Amino acid sequence: MKFVFIVAIVAAAWYAMEKSLYTWLPTNYVFEPQTLESIANTVIASHKALGDDSTTEALLKDVREALADHYGDQYINKYVKEEWVFNNAGGAMGQMLILHASVSEYLILFGSAVGNEGHSGVHFADDYFTILKGTQYASLPWNPTPEVYTAGMTHHMHKGYGKQYGMDRESFALEYARGWIPCMLPFGFLDTFTSTLDFYTLYRTIYLTARDMGKNLIFNQKF
Repeated sequence: MKFVFIVAIVAAAWYAMEKSLYTWLPTNYVFEPQTLESIANTVIASHKALGDDSTTEALLKDVREALADHYGDQYINKYVKEEWVFNNAGGAMGQMLILHASVSEYLILFGSAVGNEGHSGVHFADDYFTILKGTQYASLPWNPTPEVYTAGMTHHMHKGYGKQYGMDRESFALEYARGWIPCMLPFGFLDTFTSTLDFYTLYRTIYLTARDMGKNLIFNQKF
């Protein structure tokens, strides 16, 4: 009976979260994938015009500034070099900087200086990668040829689907997720316990995520 009760509670919670994902939760969204893609492409174009005078770090900083100009500094964190952290998830290692984290959305700069490959995870959220520099590859299990995404293109990873993905060296993206973000967090934490043992990075990731979620919940009334 206890087992049946637990299963019933879990099923009820899942049903409530699934229904609210398409009804109440979207009322909390601040960002739109199409707008993010447009902002990113404007910055990419300006850096292409610079030619060899453009650097990866300058591109990422300018993306952050353009986002803050559009959405406001209250929703977009400052570009702080010391707040970049490693991210190990699904066998892939990358680097990320949190620009926004709340219960319903996150927006990060994500990529790798040396390249990566791994599993995307299966999430209770939609994930959008707008490539800023370099190339991302992806594939579903039945597809023998890769999907290829280059600078300016957006790769939509749909809720509930997992993909194999990889990024070339010095490839970076503006990653936006919308949905039940706390359900995504274990995916980003578990590699610490099963392989890397990098507890300092885990601490930094939890601290930076919780700080921003708390800020948005308390000061921005943003769920």
